[in-house]
Amino acid sequence: MWKKIKNFLLKKSSDLIGIDIGTGSIKLVEITWQQGQPVLKNFAIKDLPDNTIEDGRIIDSQQLTQSLSQLLSTTQTSTKNTVVAVGGRVMFAREVIFPAMTMEELGVAIKWDLEKYIPYAPNSYYFDYSIVGKGNTETEIKVLLVAAPIENITNIINIMKSVGLKLVAVDVEPLALYRIFADAEKTMLIDIGALQSQVTVFQNGSPAVIRNIPIGGQNFTNVIMKTMAVDINVAEQIKKQQLILLREDVDEYREAKQQLELLVDDFASDIRRTAEYFQQQNRAVMINKVFITGGGAKLGNLVEYLALQLDMSAVMHDPLIKLKIPASFDRTHLSQVAPELSTAIGLALRGGDL
Repeated sequence: MWKKIKNFLLKKSSDLIGIDIGTGSIKLVEITWQQGQPVLKNFAIKDLPDNTIEDGRIIDSQQLTQSLSQLLSTTQTSTKNTVVAVGGRVMFAREVIFPAMTMEELGVAIKWDLEKYIPYAPNSYYFDYSIVGKGNTETEIKVLLVAAPIENITNIINIMKSVGLKLVAVDVEPLALYRIFADAEKTMLIDIGALQSQVTVFQNGSPAVIRNIPIGGQNFTNVIMKTMAVDINVAEQIKKQQLILLREDVDEYREAKQQLELLVDDFASDIRRTAEYFQQQNRAVMINKVFITGGGAKLGNLVEYLALQLDMSAVMHDPLIKLKIPASFDRTHLSQVAPELSTAIGLALRGGDL
């Protein structure tokens, strides 16, 4: 009634390619290791046609294969070993408390309790688990349980094989993102994608709370397009270059500013509810900082505006902070696209978990 896949949390490699398949684009990062230091070797981004990916689910395998093949043809990678992430609503992750026991005993216990925890039909998903710490007492353990539909994982495996890559692991987005931080404890991570955002609160190196919010960068663009009657290219430029939020001298953008503020207020309310839920479950732990990342975060003054709405310190996280960057890279361009590469960087950093 269930299938176990050990690629979610266990298998590791060295030099790796991380591939993040998002709704709007594919992001690729290759990291090599030199004297224990992660070094950026390659990165690339390619937009995807509409209706290729929907909420983490592969809708058009043929189109995704073609796009990935085109991306690889322009990138001189030196390894075939690849890690891919699953995310969106097709990814399930949950912390579960069990009595302290051996790994063998835990395997049996999880086998019998799977249907209690995983919201997928029996025999329709792969799953994995890992002990991530102690429970509320010395006689308990915390276990991270992850799962994804077999159909989606099978599609990923077949696509990677067809383009000549060797899939060594399937990871989950929150764990990949955790690797880009020096310290993510007592923090909330907001990963803003094209059509949705993922809010994660980490505790003891594990995602204690994961919530998907159906607001992303494309929603901000759509507001500008509608209120200003401009096309998507102009709207993207306004979004990235004009500091609309928190400004009063924006007569030309006044209606767009008002509508964007309403949208971001709704976004902040959903984030605040996630924080409140975590605090109710963990009264002794206070969230003291918000990190923001993701390609959808490119809206002028968004970070500062969210900080005011949430009444917390909020910063745009630099996913390159752990990496050595060769002089051959254009640092200005790399810094501009870095938020989009966050998950792919975290996936490729898995090579250092040896």
